[in-house]
Amino acid sequence: MTSVAIKILQSAQETEYDLTGISVDLSRKTGVLIRQSRKKSGKNHYEGRLRQEKMINVAMAVRGDEDDIVLYDEGAGISGTKGYDERPKLSKLYLDIANDVIGSVVVARGDRLFRDKHFRNVSMFTELAEKKKLKLIVPGRTVYDFTKTKDLQAFQKEMQDAYNYLTTQILYLNETRQQKVQRGLYGGGHLPAPYAIDRAAWKDEQRPIIYRPWLDTSIEIFRQFIDNDFSLAYIARYIESRPCLFPYPSAEDLQKYNFPTIMTKAKEGYTFTSLDSIKHYLSNLTLAGYAKIGKDELGNEILLAGVFEAAVPMDLLAPSYAAITGHYPDGNPFDRWKDSRRSRKHTKQWESDAVLHGFLKSDDGAVSFSIDNSINKTVKSRYACYQGAEMYGSNRIGILQTKAAWSIPCKELDDIVLNRLCDLVLYDSEISNRIKSFWESQKTDLVGESQLLKTQIEKAEAQIKHLDNLLTNPARPLSKQTEGRYITQLAEAEFSLENLLKKQKTQSEKEDPERVIPNFYYVLSHLPVEYKKLDTEQQKKMIRKVIREIKLNIVSSHLLLLHIEWEAGIALHPDVALIWRGTMPNTNDAWTPEEDALLFSLYPVASQTELMSAFPRFSWYRICDRAIEHGIRRAIPRQGRAHVNVYHRTMSWQDLESVANLVDEPEQKERMQEIANELAKSTLRGELSAHWWLPLDEISYLDIDEGYFNGDSNPDGSHRPGE
Repeated sequence: MTSVAIKILQSAQETEYDLTGISVDLSRKTGVLIRQSRKKSGKNHYEGRLRQEKMINVAMAVRGDEDDIVLYDEGAGISGTKGYDERPKLSKLYLDIANDVIGSVVVARGDRLFRDKHFRNVSMFTELAEKKKLKLIVPGRTVYDFTKTKDLQAFQKEMQDAYNYLTTQILYLNETRQQKVQRGLYGGGHLPAPYAIDRAAWKDEQRPIIYRPWLDTSIEIFRQFIDNDFSLAYIARYIESRPCLFPYPSAEDLQKYNFPTIMTKAKEGYTFTSLDSIKHYLSNLTLAGYAKIGKDELGNEILLAGVFEAAVPMDLLAPSYAAITGHYPDGNPFDRWKDSRRSRKHTKQWESDAVLHGFLKSDDGAVSFSIDNSINKTVKSRYACYQGAEMYGSNRIGILQTKAAWSIPCKELDDIVLNRLCDLVLYDSEISNRIKSFWESQKTDLVGESQLLKTQIEKAEAQIKHLDNLLTNPARPLSKQTEGRYITQLAEAEFSLENLLKKQKTQSEKEDPERVIPNFYYVLSHLPVEYKKLDTEQQKKMIRKVIREIKLNIVSSHLLLLHIEWEAGIALHPDVALIWRGTMPNTNDAWTPEEDALLFSLYPVASQTELMSAFPRFSWYRICDRAIEHGIRRAIPRQGRAHVNVYHRTMSWQDLESVANLVDEPEQKERMQEIANELAKSTLRGELSAHWWLPLDEISYLDIDEGYFNGDSNPDGSHRPGE
């Protein structure tokens, strides 16, 4: 009888790949692509990440050195179904192959490149790979040489299999889950409160049960919604007024039950923080014991009734569902508001004439544009900055509440920026020629992002044309199933094309200005006259071609700081301006009894600065008006023609302190306060005034050596725009 030997190792050996016979073009670099589909896979599926990182060692072994290897690390949470425009690293790899930087690519699996349903991205890649004689190395499996037809076909088949995994294996898993749910069991995923899962139950026998401490709250939410005329605004305020909706379970209950909820965690429990989550909860038929088990051939959701115990009675859930969706679960329309609601007359949409609309940014929040066409409004359009997180197209500090950090008239700010640009152009007549020379130097024969995007658009348009032809001129009558599949594919392709065209529009900002705006250089050199002749859209494009970034941040209730980073060739340094807005502070702030008592004691004898510092939240005119209300008079005599009160009546101590804090030296602080005071004196209500930090000769290229702009080295090693 032969004995079987056991081999014992002191440490595990790393996987070694047979790389015999694999050769690559050493005149070009080797790329390594890493991608994980699921979010947080870098931590949750570290072994998969580690295996892909080992492809770097494979690339080194193939080349025989550590040089000329480029890593394209897409990280985790990147789906292979996305196109080049949605995957920057893949886009960079494509461009590097097109520009002969990369001649070979190493991946752990072929599907790290694509899981492409429509094959547009795959066909673009294979066409380029064949043209550039690329080699794709999948260690331990194969090497694709795209100059060989068999390899090309084999790669295309692998890409088909990669997507089929999504439509077969994952579909099978979903069907298995649905089968489990149909039996009244928990199929995984999130559950709305008050449902929980009993940890003591066997995994294949788990089913949603009601967690009794949460049940009354669930029912009360629906009652509040119905009793208050299905008002989402009311229910949002109701939720925000409570520390939490569902208190955290006790330690004992956490051991007994699993709570698969996606509600937001507050200090004392769970709550809703968005309107979408509230609407989803109020229309969630799971709360009535229904289970989602799939969709029919028309795409309608299929629900199975009575799968588990209902938490909310249908007499509460059905009308709430109807108020949210517009129809009852049985399909009947919800007509409660049919006769009680009046239709609004919306003003006709029009093109905003605000030049900085969609371009102006702020560290204080998101900047939006508003228009008021009221007859008695002299200021029609405004830029407004709102604090909080972005929801439903605007920033909010609660579920529905908005809070403006600042608001200013569009035309006033646009004029300040345009006048500064005109001053720069008049001071430096070479700006136009300088920018033209810069763009001429940027021209290259290399394939860029615009060409890649153009190719993607062409592929999408070709697919739409092909699908449209299959639907309108079929070789033989189509079955309903086939027709439905083509219609779905056509809708997906049209949606993809729409996104690509949007990206192409934004990408135009990186193009030569002359291609975007006809006679750009002539307009720039004659800006004060020619700019006014441009239409609104061209004016916006013009500003975006000369300004890289523009920010407006609040300093105090009256003061803002404008920061402009000009494009190369316009100005050497960022431009900063202190802006005073002529608005009256909020007069609704009430005076406290303590403040009134202090006013009685200080107003007769204290200086203006002493009074302003004692009442920092009030402007000088508010302090004086309050004294008049109480009949308090000043006892300080005038000193000849000298002004006793130095600061303008609209200034507050907060304004003075805030502007002084912008600089460090005492002399500078005093100077900044003087500047702010002069701006206040010269600014009418509703207007803006600006003081530019640096004079034109300190930011202009006019007196700078030409080599500076072309990127020649500077003696002090400072900024070199040409780089």
